[in-house]
Amino acid sequence: MSKRLPESVLIIRMSAIGDVIHALPALDLLRQLLPQARIGWLVEELGAPLLHHHPHIDKLYVIPRKRWRRNFRKSFRSEMVPFYRGIRADQWEASLDFQGIAKSGIAAWACGASRRVGFSGENSRELNALFNRVRVRPDSGDRHVVQQNIRLLEGLGLSIPDALPRGTIRLLDSEIAAIRGKLTAVGWRGEKLLAINPGAGFITKRWPPGNFVQLAKALIARCGYRPIVLWGPGEEHLRDAVAAGLAGHDVITAPPTSVRELAVMVSLCSFFVGGDTGPTHLAGIFRVPVLSIFGATDAARNCPWPSAGENRAGQWVQRLELPCIACRKRTCPLEGDAHLACILKFPAERVLEEAEPWLSTVFRS
Repeated sequence: MSKRLPESVLIIRMSAIGDVIHALPALDLLRQLLPQARIGWLVEELGAPLLHHHPHIDKLYVIPRKRWRRNFRKSFRSEMVPFYRGIRADQWEASLDFQGIAKSGIAAWACGASRRVGFSGENSRELNALFNRVRVRPDSGDRHVVQQNIRLLEGLGLSIPDALPRGTIRLLDSEIAAIRGKLTAVGWRGEKLLAINPGAGFITKRWPPGNFVQLAKALIARCGYRPIVLWGPGEEHLRDAVAAGLAGHDVITAPPTSVRELAVMVSLCSFFVGGDTGPTHLAGIFRVPVLSIFGATDAARNCPWPSAGENRAGQWVQRLELPCIACRKRTCPLEGDAHLACILKFPAERVLEEAEPWLSTVFRS
């Protein structure tokens, strides 16, 4: 491995929203350690808006994943080959593959960097190691995925400091004003907002709407914040169920938003409740106090990232006593999806009990 520090680095973390957010602290640290370097990022279209206007990114390459998947054969020659040729023409010296799967490894190779850094061990899957020349194994103490991502910078010859950054998403004043206007249009009067986000990508991450209602009522009684239900495409039934359960609490149903508008909306909230999903990680990066309920994914690895040197802005809860916990499955292979013990049988009372020490610091009088 070359000991000379690279003058240009291309980050490869294509999806999903939470994973893109978990790579942002590594970006901040990369800029801190290589202030004069040219830094790029290769990302798919869903997560790209979070990287717009980022002060540390010199070039953003956005993969039109949906269009390419619809007609791969036609897109391969007409779009994909020219797309990667364009990246190669920008002459990136090094790449950092935070994704660790086949498609990210192929992308790293196609982008033409001579110093391709990726993971070894369990963080490298689907033949990813065939495409990356420098492979880094996270330390045993790197429990959180953010720590693991930052460890990858050692493959560039960089030393990791003790204090780690929290990551950055830059919001424009005009965007904040626009979202304030949208919230006002649906009845917001400037009160502190308690965000409830019942949706998640997989059923093994999705806490029941009734549990969210029960938890929200207890929190409202404690803090007096006004509830707002956040949602995304395909989550209308979850939104409606939570909003109906909170009908007597002056609940706000969030208007439809883009990913970037959602980020702004989350940043304006005073407390956030959700599962292992993108909006929850947005709350973490904006330092909104966040209570997260985890099912099949490893909470200690995937919870919203705290910033170094500050009090915890978040608390995660999980049924750690279950032998199958953190299985990372999208459906339950043991009991069937109708009997998901890790998430469906996780009562709101227990969530409140386990979060109580942290809640007492957040809502101290």
